[in-house]
Amino acid sequence: MGVSAQLFRRCGGQRAWQRAIALRVVACLLSAALCLPAIAQAVEPQSWVLQDQGGHPWSLTLLEQSDPDYPAGLRLRLTDRTGSQRLDHNRPLLLRDGMGGSWELANRSIELVPAGQTSLPAGSAQYDVASLEPRPRAELPLALEVPLDAGGSIQLVAGASAVAALHATTGT
Repeated sequence: MGVSAQLFRRCGGQRAWQRAIALRVVACLLSAALCLPAIAQAVEPQSWVLQDQGGHPWSLTLLEQSDPDYPAGLRLRLTDRTGSQRLDHNRPLLLRDGMGGSWELANRSIELVPAGQTSLPAGSAQYDVASLEPRPRAELPLALEVPLDAGGSIQLVAGASAVAALHATTGT
């Protein structure tokens, strides 16, 4: 066998090996791409401290609903840190930006307690982020109108980092 035949076999074998590796890389990338939606939906809880118009502190938390007894998805949880407000567990949370955008998030406060329990925490309420479409613009603050049990509402403003986190979420 001549030198050129040996080179041909060697190169042909090397090409087959390269093709096999390329196919494995493509298979791994496709597999990873199929997993991306599940990865993108997993959100680590994030919290911010907001102030109402009276200067009282509130916690705003973005989290994923993980209790299997309730529908999955992202939630916004608001908590009065002074313990002086009783939130309405039936009315939605209203959000507005400075450009005319507005959203209404369904109240999911029942998810604050194990399924079957009805004693909800007075100072906390939870809302479904699924209806936050289209996502608010990341650069605009959001005004939150938090419904109170006695009627009326409290106004809060979510700043840049909270709005950017909401903007970055994907619908679930």
